[in-house]
Amino acid sequence: MAIKVCLGGTFNVIHAGHIALLSRAFSEGDEVYIGLTADSMARAGRGVPVKKYSVRLAGLRQTLEAVSGGKPFRIFPLEDRMGPAASEDYDSIIVSRETESGALEINRARTGKGLKPLRVIILEMVLANDGKPISSTRVLRGEISAADGDNP
Repeated sequence: MAIKVCLGGTFNVIHAGHIALLSRAFSEGDEVYIGLTADSMARAGRGVPVKKYSVRLAGLRQTLEAVSGGKPFRIFPLEDRMGPAASEDYDSIIVSRETESGALEINRARTGKGLKPLRVIILEMVLANDGKPISSTRVLRGEISAADGDNP
């Protein structure tokens, strides 16, 4: 039986932290499901510009082709914090330490519906060369480059 792994994100500027999450998803699962935040959700409460969904989708697809190792994946619009992870048939969820609370919320919703909780796989934040976490926001503010943190 195929192991189904899910994760979600905005993927506004794809960086080393995203690559780590996506790579781990493909190493853990046979099929990977990625919720890409819809424009309305992606822009809410952000202090930086967010690219249109179609632009983020194209960049994400290109990245997935490079890191999937040929495993199947599906990208779908994420309209709310939990998306289908709260109700559909997945085995695991990949999150960063920063978004761990969202995975716990999803599992509470799942158990409330009589569904099995997801295995939560938490990745520590990838650090930029300055020792602080990499984020699209930091890239867009010019604090770091999108390639920052790629160094071993």
